[in-house]
Formats: sequence, structure tokens, C-alpha cells
Amino acid sequence: MAEKVDFDKHAESYEKQMAEDLKFFIEETGYLAEYKVKIVKETIGEKPLNILEYGCGIGMNINYFNKHFRDTEIYGCDISNKSLEVAEERNHERVKFFLITEENSAKYREFFDVIFVSCVFHHIHPEHRQNSMRNIYSLMKPGGTFYLFEHNPYNPITRKIVNECIWDTDAILLKPDESYNLIKDAGFKPEHRRKYTLFFPGFLRFLRKTEKFLSFLPLGGQYYIKARKI
Repeated sequence: MAEKVDFDKHAESYEKQMAEDLKFFIEETGYLAEYKVKIVKETIGEKPLNILEYGCGIGMNINYFNKHFRDTEIYGCDISNKSLEVAEERNHERVKFFLITEENSAKYREFFDVIFVSCVFHHIHPEHRQNSMRNIYSLMKPGGTFYLFEHNPYNPITRKIVNECIWDTDAILLKPDESYNLIKDAGFKPEHRRKYTLFFPGFLRFLRKTEKFLSFLPLGGQYYIKARKI
């Protein structure tokens, strides 16, 4: 079994290393972050009072939540203290960050309107994934909306990038059906089984506007599932 990645060690070099690893596919790391936030914006169907990014790392997505949800309270949490320190340095002061602990999970029980999780669960050992999903469920208000983004294990370019990435040495990719079952078994009601996204590299960026029409094709670099807490 691969040793668990210590994200404290990678916090300060994370974005630079990501840009290097993904230079074939994207022109800059901001695109990778913003496209997912735009999906939330376009599909949420309501104006949330607050949004939590669970497993926010150094906060690469947070700036785009600030940009697209200006009147919404933005929160981020993670298990890496160092990553949260970097996130606080690079983001607006209005964002609230907290460490994932039992105490904070109790503090924020049934607090959030929207919870967003991006490429976190492949770092969680399969034995612990259901507990993590149940913790997320406990943080959400009844009626709240959940988004899970994960790498598509059926995409060979995605697998190559993950296999060569220094902070993915512990990665065990989730098939869409596993993610769907995790979400459903935790108590959420998924709105669909999965939607694929991130199809075109930078040199084909002019085709990206068509991606929402291709979401049924298992060819995208990532997929997402939207669900609600009933």
C-alpha cells in the first residue's frame, strides 16, 4: 500500500507543480479551477447563503467562488494545516477556513447550503471513504446541494497524469458508480449518475463551449455528480 501523501510538504509548491504536470492539457491552472465553479454557478438553480469547499487545499478554487458568488459566504476546510495557511494568505479576508476535526464537524453540523468536493476522495483510502461522506452529509442543511468532482479512471490521459504526479502516489481512482453509491449510501439523493467534463486540451479550447452537450460520454478527464440532502 502506498504511503499516505503529506500535503503539508507540498502546500507551497502545489500550484507550480500542478501547472507543470498539466501543461499539455491546460494553458493555466486557473482554468481547471474556474470551470468547475462555473458548473456549480450554472446548475445550482438558487442563491446559496454559504458554500463550503471540503478539502480546499491551498484554496485554488476559492478565488473563483468569490468571483462567481459575490454575496455568498465562502468557507474552506482541509486536514492540512499548512495548506490552510497558504490558502489564507492567497484569498480574500472574508473567506473562513477551518481544520477538519471532530470539534469543527460538530460546530458546523447542518450549517452549509452547498458543499463542493473536488478531487479529494481518490486520496482517501476506500475503507474510510464512507465515513468521510457521512461527515460531509452531517455538515449540510436539509435541502442543501452537494457536488462531487473526481478524476475519470476511464480516461488514459487522466491516468497518466495521476500516475506521474508526486502528490498522487496514494491515489486510488473512483469509478463513477462507486462515487454514486457513496453519495447515495450516505443519505443524499443524486440528481444523476454522473456527468463527464473536461474534454478538450488548451489547443482545442475553441471547442470547450460544446462540453456541456458531451457530458454523457465517458471520455472527459473528470466527472461530477450533483445531489441533494433530503
